[in-house]
Amino acid sequence: MELFGKIFGTHSKTVPALVAQSLVSHFADAAGVEWTMSGNTWEAIFYHRNVEKIARFDTSGMLTEYRVNVAPHEIPSPILEAVSGKWEIMNCIAIYTSDKLSYELIVRDPALVRYQLWLDSLGNNLRLDKL
Repeated sequence: MELFGKIFGTHSKTVPALVAQSLVSHFADAAGVEWTMSGNTWEAIFYHRNVEKIARFDTSGMLTEYRVNVAPHEIPSPILEAVSGKWEIMNCIAIYTSDKLSYELIVRDPALVRYQLWLDSLGNNLRLDKL
C-alpha cells in the first residue's frame, strides 16, 4: 500500500478513461495531475492556469466539485464583510459544485482560536467548527 493510502485512507489506481477525459474536457491545460481514489470518488490535484485546483469526479466521470485556493486580494467582498470585525482570514477556498458556489475558510478570533467556517456566495454562515 502507498504512503498516502496509509495516511489518508486513499488509494491510487488506474484512472478510468471516462474520468481522465472529463478532467481534460473541464480543465484542458491541466498540468501536474495527481490522482487518488477514496470510496467512489476520484480526486485530481493539479495546476490549471498557474493555480492549484482539486477536482472530484464520480466513477462515471461526472465532475461533482472543484476547489480553488483564493488569494487574499481576490476574496469577494460579501465574504470579507461576513468576517469583518469577528475573525481574521487565514485561508480561503472557493468550492464550486453544479448548483452553487461556497467558501471554506480557516479563520481566527482575537484570542487566536481557529475555526473552520463555511459561507455561501452571499456571505451567509453555513457552518462554523472550532479547530
